[in-house]
Amino acid sequence: MNLRVILLVFVVILFVLISILISFISFENNSLSQGYQDGNVQIIQSTPPGTIPHIIIVKNNGKKPVMVESGQILTSNISQNLVVAEDTLVEQNSSESVKAYCYEPNQSAVPGSNLTPSSQASAPVETIIRNSNPSNIQNATLTQLQIWILVTKDNVNINSGEAPSLVQTQQISDSQLNQDISNAQNNLITTFNISSSEIGNLNQTSSQINLNYIITDAYNWINIFVNWVRNSLGI
Repeated sequence: MNLRVILLVFVVILFVLISILISFISFENNSLSQGYQDGNVQIIQSTPPGTIPHIIIVKNNGKKPVMVESGQILTSNISQNLVVAEDTLVEQNSSESVKAYCYEPNQSAVPGSNLTPSSQASAPVETIIRNSNPSNIQNATLTQLQIWILVTKDNVNINSGEAPSLVQTQQISDSQLNQDISNAQNNLITTFNISSSEIGNLNQTSSQINLNYIITDAYNWINIFVNWVRNSLGI
């Protein structure tokens, strides 16, 4: 049999085995929502208003690790809602600090408040988070402003909630914040290939829009895998 064919078969089998392993590992973990529903997880807002990204503390008192996934929305009755910015595994009987973005700009953060896991963010928000670097303050700020634009339907109020605290924390002027918001709008236009008038309708959560993003992501991953195989085999 041709050596390239043998290698191709081997790579495909390896890919399948890795996928099965990932599924098995996921099965051994609880989701954040499941751990919370079981009464084993506490989620605490840690950082003050104006922080980018915010930090939450996830305490896991259960017997299984808990997987905190990016894009998970966390809600509060007294503090702002957040959206998780990174995937983090919290082992049993331990706690982890997890980065999160503000998902409710008209509400200020209240350190020490408890948060509740809710639904996943829309596909556009998840895309922005996936492309962000929460460890880089400039990139994280751009990501935060894009999320604000989406959740407010392109109607960010810089005079209430989190925005004045951001101005104070980063020691910038209102005019600079407005300029940063404009830059974030332009980034959304480029990322999603839309017009400025379409920004306000981008954060839709319909199944059709989410399905389109899922299909696109799957197609991109398949292309990446196929190209990697071809490059590895010199095809």
